[in-house]
Amino acid sequence: MNELETKNTRPLELLAPAGSYEAFKAAVENGADAVYLGGKSFSARASAANFDSEELKKALCYAHERHVKVYVTVNILVADQEFQELLDYLFALHEIGVDAVILQDVGVSDLIHTILPELETHASTQMTVNTSWGVQHLEKLGFCRAVLARETSAAEMKMIADQTPLELEVFVHGALCIGYSGQCLMSSFIGGRSGNRGTCAQPCRMTYQLVNEEKENLLTQKKPGDHLLSPRDLNLAEELAELKKIGIRSLKVEGRMKRPEYVATVIRLYRQALSRIEDQTEGSPLLTKEEHQELLQVFNRDFTSGYFRDNLGAELMSYSRPNNRGTRLGRVARLDSGRLSLKLEAALHPGDGIEFWTGRGREGVTIGKIWSGETEVTEGLHGETVQIEFFGMAQPGDRVFKTNDALLMEKARVSFQEGREQRKRPLSIRLAGHVGEKLRMDVLESERRVTVYSVGVAQIALKRPLTWDYAFQQLGRLGTTPFWLDKLELDVDEGIMLPVSELNEMRRLAVEELLLVTPRPKVERHEYGQRIERWKQRQAEERAGQQTIRSANPQISVAVSDPETLQAAIQAGAKRVLIGGEHWRSRRGFSLEEIRTSFESCRKLGIDCAWRLPRILNQDQSASLLSDLKKAARWAKKPKLMVSNLGELEIMRAVDADWPFEVDYSLNIFNEASLAYFLRQGAKGVTLSPELHHEQLAHLAKWPGVELLAFGDLEMMVSEYCPVGATLGGKKGQHCAGTCVQEPHFLRDRMRYDFPVETDQECRMHLFNVKILNLYEELGQIKRMGISTIRLQLTRQTPGQVQRIVRLFVEAWDSLNEGKRASWTSEEGMADLASLFPDGFTKGHFFRGVL
Repeated sequence: MNELETKNTRPLELLAPAGSYEAFKAAVENGADAVYLGGKSFSARASAANFDSEELKKALCYAHERHVKVYVTVNILVADQEFQELLDYLFALHEIGVDAVILQDVGVSDLIHTILPELETHASTQMTVNTSWGVQHLEKLGFCRAVLARETSAAEMKMIADQTPLELEVFVHGALCIGYSGQCLMSSFIGGRSGNRGTCAQPCRMTYQLVNEEKENLLTQKKPGDHLLSPRDLNLAEELAELKKIGIRSLKVEGRMKRPEYVATVIRLYRQALSRIEDQTEGSPLLTKEEHQELLQVFNRDFTSGYFRDNLGAELMSYSRPNNRGTRLGRVARLDSGRLSLKLEAALHPGDGIEFWTGRGREGVTIGKIWSGETEVTEGLHGETVQIEFFGMAQPGDRVFKTNDALLMEKARVSFQEGREQRKRPLSIRLAGHVGEKLRMDVLESERRVTVYSVGVAQIALKRPLTWDYAFQQLGRLGTTPFWLDKLELDVDEGIMLPVSELNEMRRLAVEELLLVTPRPKVERHEYGQRIERWKQRQAEERAGQQTIRSANPQISVAVSDPETLQAAIQAGAKRVLIGGEHWRSRRGFSLEEIRTSFESCRKLGIDCAWRLPRILNQDQSASLLSDLKKAARWAKKPKLMVSNLGELEIMRAVDADWPFEVDYSLNIFNEASLAYFLRQGAKGVTLSPELHHEQLAHLAKWPGVELLAFGDLEMMVSEYCPVGATLGGKKGQHCAGTCVQEPHFLRDRMRYDFPVETDQECRMHLFNVKILNLYEELGQIKRMGISTIRLQLTRQTPGQVQRIVRLFVEAWDSLNEGKRASWTSEEGMADLASLFPDGFTKGHFFRGVL
């Protein structure tokens, strides 16, 4: 059997979320094969209850007794000052038997591969991997599994699965992020709560207006709804057979912030769908109509298949509301004197939560008593008109939705109730022996067999001989253990007797032996300590070795996006330029030939030049980049590249393993470990994460080739969804009228801040901060840190703006570096910059950092 056949025939893993111990039990008892959860530290859902060390041990024991795996999320960017705590935490996780850790930080993954390779690692969707090239690099980092970006299509999943030995995991149900995970800074820069640090405040669920440069609301006539960045919930329950055929290993349900009843219901329904895959005929559903209704009822913002088939545009979105919409219950028939009549389209029970959608908004109530005419009833059924007590505002014809189903919630709660556990495996027992001998009990569980003997010998019964019924009754008392007695074979002399205490002890010993977990290879603490010291020594030596090649002359780096702004930057005195990057639809960008000629011109002028690659590429776009790089490899001199994701690193190496390159900030370099990793890979320079504060930056400035974003547009998110095309121009690639290029667009939030929207040539939406990042006043402090290079990110500015900004920064930086103006002050330059950007500036995280 070849590798692909193995992937396609092995069982799919159903992976459940757990934000609390109750949710964990709900997942296990309803059929999860594995559960992912977070500890109290280093978790990307910091506001979930999460698990302390004792709860984690308890959960592991419970799961492993039931052959369920536990994966712990360590999927945030880790600051240097947190590494000692992280090292202790990782050892503790390995010691208690965690099956794998889920990681975002490249430095942390390299660290684990070096000091604790015994610990299995999974690459989080926060690593923004959506191509076979990216997965290829994850293999080199030592990962066993890749969690693909939610934007990966079925066709792309298959291409990736066909080319990697790694297990692939995909999200199949739950909330969707509108932007690429790991690339979103919106919550971080608006409120200081970083998604990369586990504290996202979900600003995408807030209300926005789409406005133009004159600040007119462009959707006043269409009125799609105000939640322009709020997606529907993902639901791939009917695509499970195809996912298996593709070669996906694990099906991930989102929801560590959800209540246990949600976890219980969704996992139960997905388990039922999985059990039907083999018997499914083409075109037949995996879930019944009633089961689909339960999925809707437990929580939905309406459902979508996401990007599995295509980019759905507006059909991806839940414009009207960002939270649970429930299921259609019926309409208001009439309202009089505290009683409201409902014409039902679904069942209604006391305890249900319902919501009225009125012309004035929405109003929710919990159902008390229900009447049919003057008779109190225990339920109302489809087609009936019933009455409930109601003192709010409603009108005949108002729609009514059920947001909470009391019976469904009770059904879910019972499934994980203490003492009602149902996740059990069958045992087959053979009890045999003769009078005067010890009885032998063979217990078979799946492929495992244990044998135990009675302490005393069997005797002739004086009153009650041992019967099959009696033996089954005693040996079947397995209580809260994960077993139930399925078969019993009794092969003993007739009339034999063994005390009940002996039978119970034999049962106890057998269960105890069955529950023994094969110990994994232990890493002794002193050996772990030695590994850590070697790792620290290597990092210190690398840092010291790099010091010898530190650039003597700090530089200003200017990122531009077309030939006109490149010329403006050079004329203003730029000695280092970054060309390319995203190709905005609002301007012409660089052609491949213009990149070639720009490099030649810069080389003649003694200007350092790098070709910035886009931060997101799909599988087809990766093939296009590979073709371009093959052409560039034939130029007189290969251009230096600036890679923006892990896949580009592999595409570049496929052409030339020694191609000179730098690393952009989109790779989230947040600590020394990740910085050292990329330098070890051969990077000539690294741009640091814009989420670092000045103390962290000063620490990382000890390394050479460090670049800092000091001025320019801060990109909040990048998304396959385009709000302009989806609302004004139809579906992407189908009916889009190119509205985005006709005039500038902005998303206006509830505070009346206008966030600029740019669309690239692949129709991805890039959302920018209202305020420009500006560290001009901090140049003296940055100089004292020893930062090698500061970057001006001027990819959306006009040639005139570029020229003025570059000239101001070059003059100030030269003055600081050459000591010509020891008393340099920033007032005059700041006034000039303020005249260019009336919406004001932000210092980003330079002083405040992130949570």
